[in-house]
Amino acid sequence: MAIAVGSGITFEQGITITSVPPIYTLEVGTKEPVLGIGAQSPFPAAGWTAIASTTADDTFAQVQLPFSWTFNNTGYISFFPNSNFYITFGSGSTTFNALSASNPALNKIFFAGADNSWQRVSKITEGTNYTRLRWEGTDSTSGTPGSPNMVYELTFFNPISTGGVPWLELLVGLQARGTSSTISSICSTTTLLAGLGPSNKGVSALQSYVLQGNASGTAWTVNTGFHVGGTGY
Repeated sequence: MAIAVGSGITFEQGITITSVPPIYTLEVGTKEPVLGIGAQSPFPAAGWTAIASTTADDTFAQVQLPFSWTFNNTGYISFFPNSNFYITFGSGSTTFNALSASNPALNKIFFAGADNSWQRVSKITEGTNYTRLRWEGTDSTSGTPGSPNMVYELTFFNPISTGGVPWLELLVGLQARGTSSTISSICSTTTLLAGLGPSNKGVSALQSYVLQGNASGTAWTVNTGFHVGGTGY
């Protein structure tokens, strides 16, 4: 006899379990980036892996996830962070101007997207629980590593631990772009799904956000001034 768990794992005893309770919770209150609101030292921090360590403009990287994460009806096992402070799914983008719900024509999320640059990017993965990316960059086309004025940490959580739906946590330190001439929103290839910040224009310094999707990742709730509880960080 076996226990059948929602993930397809079976155990001895002959009991059926249809779901796994979430281990993470939505908590009221802002939270600062784990490695601080400004430049980290040393780089990369212990346990973290460097992705970029020099200034770069209009570029992207690919980051693997240790689980499938659903966005706009598609399960992804990687994402593509961009030096212009947005992420895409499926492939990377070098687009830096006229950013909008339809440009680039990919599933995407903007976090004060504009013609920015990055200097230091790193990631950390906690087993199959979550993967966190840290950007250190500037609100211009170049900058000096170790002297950022834009610092974000973005965490993808395994949906098994968040009630079967996709969650993202954004912790903002420095944010020099403000809320003008930027875009901050959750978009499909062509359509705005939800906005972040005032009038979809910008996320704020020293603020935190939790983005919660439905099971298909087609509808989103943006919780401003919240963080994810139960993470241990």
